[in-house]
Amino acid sequence: MQRFVAAFALFTVACSAGGYAARASMAPATGAFAPAGPAGGAMQIPEAMVIEGSISLEVEEIKDVVPSLRAQIEGVGGRIINENVSGAETSWSAHIKVRLPPDKVQQVGDFLATRGEITSKNISATDVSKQLFDQDLAIKNLRSTLDRLTALMGTSGLLVPQILEVEKEMTRVRGQIEQLEGDQRFLKDRVAFATLDISISRREGAVSVAKAKVYPGVRGAMLTLFDAGTRKRTRFGAGLVLHTVLRNMSLEVDLFQKEQNAARDESSSSVVATLGGAGYSDFLGGGKRRTLNPYLGLRLGYGYLDAHRFVLQAEAGVELFKAKYVVLDASQRGTLLIGSDTHLALISGVGATVAF
Repeated sequence: MQRFVAAFALFTVACSAGGYAARASMAPATGAFAPAGPAGGAMQIPEAMVIEGSISLEVEEIKDVVPSLRAQIEGVGGRIINENVSGAETSWSAHIKVRLPPDKVQQVGDFLATRGEITSKNISATDVSKQLFDQDLAIKNLRSTLDRLTALMGTSGLLVPQILEVEKEMTRVRGQIEQLEGDQRFLKDRVAFATLDISISRREGAVSVAKAKVYPGVRGAMLTLFDAGTRKRTRFGAGLVLHTVLRNMSLEVDLFQKEQNAARDESSSSVVATLGGAGYSDFLGGGKRRTLNPYLGLRLGYGYLDAHRFVLQAEAGVELFKAKYVVLDASQRGTLLIGSDTHLALISGVGATVAF
């Protein structure tokens, strides 16, 4: 019985190998497999190409080349599988590995050409149609062998050593099937998505586009006292402004027109200098709109109104217009001037700042 099992196993393996060789030999050199079909026609092997390549790019401006490339890749249905950006303004470089649909390779190459100078480009396409076809045949033949071994296991009268021998052969065949299927899945993934290695570097002598760090500017202001008494109720003035891009910190100094002090027979100017910050509402654009960005803030500082005073302000404002290099805004600030006596005032202002 042992000889029977061994002979059967060798026979099934030989049959599967012979069937695979016979079918493979039927595939002409052109990659077409032509068995006799119902209509006597030829069955063409579907074309399967593995596209791989590399592109090197030199750019003048490094400000947003990587984010824009990332958006381009995602827009065509691809993905970035490795990204490495390093260096400073004089030694900046990026290495990015992407997977994308094969028909989008040219589109991405054209996009890169608009961002800089392509110094090298190497794209290759490898035909793996026959390799996939041969894998299909091998998997089919191994499954047939596994079916015959399974049928043999159902034969009555097998002894334990014979059963173990058949199970050993079945395990070997299953291992071959799993390995072939794994190789085939990997190969089909390489066919479905092209692989590109993109290297980007800063051209010698190129400069990075400047980014605004702060916004200095000027503003016109009007101070109105709610309980003026013998003082002048409304005073006009101007000031200097220095705030960050997101308004989380700013310094402002306002100087208002002089007021004659009859008791002292002298005139003096009023000054309000404050430090504080403001925040945008995420529900109202988060400060990213081009026009009408509202904000709220709180400020502390120093004031002089015929005497030295501590200043506390609550601010509500709106950016009337916001661009990359300039911001126009208007604000109202409820102001407490705290000293030997406390005054409540309203400071209204309109300002313009520029990027620095």
